[in-house]
Amino acid sequence: MSKLRLSGATSSFEEIKTADAGDGNTYQVGSTVTDAQGNVRALEVTTNSTTSVTIAASSSGKYFRLTGAATTTININAGNFAAGDIITLHNATSSDMTIDFDANFTDTVYIAGDGTDKNNSTITLAGYGLATCIAFTSAGMIISGNVS
Repeated sequence: MSKLRLSGATSSFEEIKTADAGDGNTYQVGSTVTDAQGNVRALEVTTNSTTSVTIAASSSGKYFRLTGAATTTININAGNFAAGDIITLHNATSSDMTIDFDANFTDTVYIAGDGTDKNNSTITLAGYGLATCIAFTSAGMIISGNVS
């Protein structure tokens, strides 16, 4: 069990400013909780208006607001994600968008609640739709939301 060393408080009634577990990380406690990647209660917003978007390996934990044309394709490639990585896709237009999963998703890609393997195929993100993608391995992903 880790013990936290508290610092920044001058009395037992004052808000804790930071805590250090001795692991080289500083944990901030209070109205904003942060770690080395930023605010843990807010998704980093990436707005994209192009017609072809490839979700990069560094995209875990990000929210993509997509404002491109009706022909927008969102490319998700296996190997860019590790188990537990999560991305959120928001279609900010009235037209459907296509999510394209490459053939390297060898474990499977499926829509939550539907056992059909969507590997090396496309999934439709509805107009004004929202979808969350969770990698369960580096080569397997489940998607939930306004998709078909």
